[in-house]
Parts: sequence; structure tokens; C-alpha cells
Amino acid sequence: MIIASLDLASAVVPAAAVMAAAFGLTPAEELQRRDIFAEHASHPGLIARGAFDGPTLTGFCYGFPAGDRSWWERQVHPRLAAAGAASWLSPDTLELTELHVHPAHQGHGLGRTLITAVCDASPASRVLLSVRVESTAARHLYATLGFTELTPAFPFNGIPPHYLLMGASQPLLR
Repeated sequence: MIIASLDLASAVVPAAAVMAAAFGLTPAEELQRRDIFAEHASHPGLIARGAFDGPTLTGFCYGFPAGDRSWWERQVHPRLAAAGAASWLSPDTLELTELHVHPAHQGHGLGRTLITAVCDASPASRVLLSVRVESTAARHLYATLGFTELTPAFPFNGIPPHYLLMGASQPLLR
């Protein structure tokens, strides 16, 4: 397995396929993720890494500097403000936007390797992410890297599933 920089614009289709396999997305949801990834690919400051088994993308992670008032930020800002943590949406924070590993490659430390590769490449002093409440394995991984829960659980746009916001100082714990 090789971890390398990922040209997200060129990897929209395989990245969406990895996420679809990891989350059991419908074909329509997978197409929607392609559009979202394509939009994210042009975001200033994007840092993306992929895990490759030969030419096959088996996992990926990316993020970018906070503070641009994206859809996600408009959703999380009130929750962070209510929790007294609004300062987490600053340009000195890396928004860890996506981390997905194909199920056939989960459980071998690939997620940890990808997240640390992205965070190590960022000059930001803090990292912010959202995670599904029921994703206990992901929450455990993030906790071992130094992430703490910043907000109570909430649904995006009032629609389940529920998420938590977690944050960590850089460098992440090893």
C-alpha cells in the first residue's frame, strides 16, 4: 500500500466509489458525492492524500483551511458557538472534510495513516471534523489521535443521522 498526494479532481469517481462501499451508498448518493468532491477539488488550500494498491484507490482523506463559510460551516457554526467553541472556525484550523477506507482495507491502520498524512502536511494548529454518532470505530480512532468532542450530537439540516464535532491540536497524537 502506497500513501501519496491525491489529485482529487482526477479521482472523483474512484473516491466516490470508495465512500459508497464504506457507507453502502445508493447509486444516486454516489453521484451526489462525485459532485461534492469535484467542488471540493477546487477549494483553496486543499490537502488530499490517497492510499493506493497498485493503481487502485483504496482510501482517501482530505481537508482545507476553515473560515470560508461553506455549507458545512454554516451548519456547524451555531453548534460550535452554543458550545463556546466558535473559535474553531478560523483560518488556523484545518477542516478534515473526508476520510474513507474501502471495507476490504479497513482495520489495518490505513485511516490513521491517511489522517496523519493530511494533518502533517497542514500548517494549521488545529483540526476540526464531524463524525456520525454511531461511528464508534471512527470516534475511537479520532480520540486516540487527540480529538475531543466539542458539541452535543446534532443532525445536519435537521435530518438524521446525528453527528458530533470533534477537534484536536496539531500535531496529532501518535
